[in-house]
Amino acid sequence: MKKIIEKIRELLRSPYDPDPLRRAEVVRNLAVRPHLSNEEWHQQYAASRDIPLDFVSWYRDALSYNFEYDLSAALPEDRLVEDLGMYEATYSDVDFDIFEDFENRFGKKLVLDGLEDISTFGELLEMLWQQSMCSSLSNNQ
Repeated sequence: MKKIIEKIRELLRSPYDPDPLRRAEVVRNLAVRPHLSNEEWHQQYAASRDIPLDFVSWYRDALSYNFEYDLSAALPEDRLVEDLGMYEATYSDVDFDIFEDFENRFGKKLVLDGLEDISTFGELLEMLWQQSMCSSLSNNQ
């Protein structure tokens, strides 16, 4: 009976909506890892790249908010789609929500050239950081 109900739910679910089974899988996988504070994550993965703590905090918080689950265990090498469930375990327009948050915070439209080459949590962080630096420079001129 449970399988029948799941099939019906799947048929009725909008393609825009998160897949609850995929979301549960991602959340389970993240739950077995150590959760790092923004300060710990920054120290281990971003400080050596000269990405400041306040940017790392914004990034991790924004992605957790838009994915609608806790990404405090996500690592730079985690693949956005395969490991973190982007588009399947999240709403299908999650990338637009993240980009909108960025644009609101930094006051500049993102340049999306090369976006197709971004596949990991760390690569997205670095791309957004680089663009925030460009926006800071252009906003000061």
